[in-house]
Amino acid sequence: MKALQWQKSNQELVVKYPDLTQKVWAQVIKDFSLEAMEINEIEVTTLDEIYNQVYPEVTRFIKFDFNALMRLLYRIDISELAVKKQMDLMPDDTAQAISSLIVKREIQKVVLRKQFSAGI
Repeated sequence: MKALQWQKSNQELVVKYPDLTQKVWAQVIKDFSLEAMEINEIEVTTLDEIYNQVYPEVTRFIKFDFNALMRLLYRIDISELAVKKQMDLMPDDTAQAISSLIVKREIQKVVLRKQFSAGI
């Protein structure tokens, strides 16, 4: 698994929203559980740790229950086209491509909620 630097690449958001990591993690847990997909509910302190929890689960679902993974992507609102584009960018590791999309989308959802709740 290639180490992605989510925390560093989203540092501006992490500084602006100190609870971003916890909110993103809660959203990941919620979305996985709504599809009856379990993910370890450990304490995380960085976006990198979230990715590191998502990646092995995505790998497992690619191997054993791809349909469940597709339902999860639909629930999170990740299009098939977005998956194909990401896989073109990361052709060597499907799980990495999909995990990246999941974390990116969950960050977007949390940030949008925060912006709208703040009246921006």
